[in-house]
Amino acid sequence: MSNYDKKFIYIVISKTDTALGKLIQKKLGVSYNHCSISLDESLENIFSFGRKELHNVFRAGFVRESKSDGFFAKHKGSYVAVLQIPVTEAQWQQTSECLAQFKQQGGQYKYSLLGLAYCYLGIPVKRKNKYFCSQFVAELLQQAGVHLFDKDESLVRPHDFLSLGAGQVVYKGEIGNYCAA
Repeated sequence: MSNYDKKFIYIVISKTDTALGKLIQKKLGVSYNHCSISLDESLENIFSFGRKELHNVFRAGFVRESKSDGFFAKHKGSYVAVLQIPVTEAQWQQTSECLAQFKQQGGQYKYSLLGLAYCYLGIPVKRKNKYFCSQFVAELLQQAGVHLFDKDESLVRPHDFLSLGAGQVVYKGEIGNYCAA
């Protein structure tokens, strides 16, 4: 792939201070508990599966996040690692089209708490229209032809993205201090 053809997808791995986030961090001994994807370096349009309302953990599903509004605006001190994944123009376009479909049909998707539990037990489970954050990101990339893992997407955890050879960490720190290059 020449530099002219180079496109990037950004994976945002977060350490959040929510009750679920703290539980995941403590029980698994990991620093990061949430995973999102963005097609723009500014991180103004980040997509994931999480809570739809800031103070309601039970209303969760496909969400648009941003470094400057919503959860991250309220929690600017959330620690993140931003990975830049090089992709082809076709892979970037396919990812964009898949995201557009999720945005258009967002109401039919729900958060998979059961899938999250099975993931941490090491049991691959896929449920129709139900995802947890890292499963969503891994499956979206897989559908776009970006093959990052040698395991089922329903077993991918947020911190797994940090051990990829395919990407480069371009930022680590508080999301409120993040600036695109």
